[in-house]
Amino acid sequence: MGNSSRPSKPKAPAPDAGAADRMPTPAELLHELRLHGAKPAPPRELPAVSRRTRDYLLLAGTGSAAIILAAFRLLDGSDTLVILRLALTGAALLCGLLWFIFYGVMSRY
Repeated sequence: MGNSSRPSKPKAPAPDAGAADRMPTPAELLHELRLHGAKPAPPRELPAVSRRTRDYLLLAGTGSAAIILAAFRLLDGSDTLVILRLALTGAALLCGLLWFIFYGVMSRY
C-alpha cells in the first residue's frame, strides 16, 4: 500500500505518435519532390538596385529636372545665379522630402 499513495509519473508519448498528425515542413516536401525527379528552382538573381531606390531616383531626378527647368523659364529676367540658387534649393527640398517618404515612412510597411 505504500506504493499506491505515491503519484505515478506520466508516461512519455511514443516518438511516432504525433508524427502522423503533423503537417510536413517545406524542407521535407521539397526532399520528397526531389526523390521523384523534380528539379530545384534556379537561384533567383538579386537586382543591383532595389525597387524602392529605383523609384526614388526616378522621381527625384525627374522632379529636380522639372523644378530647374521651370525656374529658368519662369524667372528668365532675373540674375542667373539667383535663379540657379532658387532652383537648386527647390530640388534639394524635393529630394529630401522624397527621401523621407521613401525611406522614413515607407520602410515601416
